[in-house]
Amino acid sequence: MIRRRNWGLTDVIIGIKPLTPAAGAEISGVTLSADIDDDTLAEVHAALVRHHVIFFRDQPLSPVDQAGFARRLGRTRVAQKAAFGVMEDVPEMAILLNDRAAPPNVDHYHVDGLFRANPEFAAMLHAVELPSVGGDTIFVSLTRAYDALSDGMKSYLADKQAVADFMKLHGSPKKAKSWDGDNAERMERMRRLNPPVAHPLVKTHPVSGKTHLFLSESFTTHVVNVPDEESRGLLDFLLHHVRKAEFQCRFKWEVGSTAIWDNRAALHYAVADYWPERRLMHRVTIESDRLGQWDPGEAAVERG
Repeated sequence: MIRRRNWGLTDVIIGIKPLTPAAGAEISGVTLSADIDDDTLAEVHAALVRHHVIFFRDQPLSPVDQAGFARRLGRTRVAQKAAFGVMEDVPEMAILLNDRAAPPNVDHYHVDGLFRANPEFAAMLHAVELPSVGGDTIFVSLTRAYDALSDGMKSYLADKQAVADFMKLHGSPKKAKSWDGDNAERMERMRRLNPPVAHPLVKTHPVSGKTHLFLSESFTTHVVNVPDEESRGLLDFLLHHVRKAEFQCRFKWEVGSTAIWDNRAALHYAVADYWPERRLMHRVTIESDRLGQWDPGEAAVERG
């Protein structure tokens, strides 16, 4: 889809190309490091809500530029030096580095920050260094996944809540390295800040008004007030269901590519097929949706 607007003698053309029926769109004609006007920003936001995840190629994006654009969308979080590295002079910037010494250790489809009482609105990820091949990211539309359920299952899930626990992932053996040395104190602080919390398994998107599932293999532990065996069976079914290819978009990164995903209605999975090659990404977390006028209240500001 192409949108064209005339400002005096200048035409501004924005291309929005859907990648799959379920999720994902590539946007052209926008330079994220530039001083983007409010109308263009509104179109970017609308595409994000509509497609769950949007991609920009060939972005000359410095860490300062990336954090600056993220702030246009909403309140950003100061990065916590615990599970990831941080950039000292750009406090919102998390450094996601995997190489021979730091193998990837999350092989789940997940919602970021589901273990928080108020999970973040979005994340903005920029590719800095990439392996020679591989390292794609898969995104899943939780709206499409909900729509594909039977009416009976939708009715059953309508009043169900499930507990999300920081320690399901971060207390697992695969995350043991995060607790090494003085980082253990930072990880323990994260644990204390984020006790287990219950979220509805089915939510209404605060901007689009569409219904979507809300769970994560990394953090969802059990369904509230449901017998253990039934809870395990239900979560096994749902977590298998959301992995269907029909709900997915798979993005092949290039250096300079940038992705922004709506964390409220999308899962993602970083494919770790490239290891032991090096993959370096910069990520900014956006807590609240300023353009969508959605603010779940003040989230915990986590400072390292």
